[in-house]
Amino acid sequence: MSKDFVSFEREITDLIQHIVAVPSLHGLWLNTLSYLENCGARKIASCEHPTAVKEEMLKHAAEEFRHAFYLKTQLNRIGQSYEDYRRSHLLGGWATYNYLNALDVKTSRYLRGLGTSLSETKHLAYLLVTYAIELRASELYPIYQTTLRQNSSKVQVQSILLEEKEHLQEMEEALSLFPSSLTHIQAICKLEAESCKQWLTACSSEIFSSHQIANLTK
Repeated sequence: MSKDFVSFEREITDLIQHIVAVPSLHGLWLNTLSYLENCGARKIASCEHPTAVKEEMLKHAAEEFRHAFYLKTQLNRIGQSYEDYRRSHLLGGWATYNYLNALDVKTSRYLRGLGTSLSETKHLAYLLVTYAIELRASELYPIYQTTLRQNSSKVQVQSILLEEKEHLQEMEEALSLFPSSLTHIQAICKLEAESCKQWLTACSSEIFSSHQIANLTK
């Protein structure tokens, strides 16, 4: 992990252990991850130049879309189904919707404050946001996969884990070409940690509330 990365290993582990144990929560979680992967793919696509599109960006967007679809197919393995990404079909509510959007806006604002041009801001924001999110994925997916294996779940995310690690390496290589990239990485990783903490807190609060309601209705 990068020295600038703020780990939430304990919080993520506790959250996922509670989620995987309850099929209805697990279904919401899979749909939530699918939404985030789809959101990431759409953001990558929105950063593309009309004609000067590199193969690496096409590959990355295609894989993120495929991850979103793959996570949707995993719902069948636990007898769950969600037709879309409406708020009631996700964990974390508005915090889930705002996670990537807020990070994207704050990153662009940060870069514009440094005097970067619009085109530079768009490209560098893509690299920095993707880097920060891939760092988080490199923490979250191994924890999720380990928990799935411990619970003998039919759901598997090993293939996503491997591709996210590859994406991270690609972002690291691209960012190394920019002056002051380490300073930018530090700033954006801090912003991502704030968004992630809000998201994890929202998911945990929702799970705790549903657990309390379930106990009261028994």
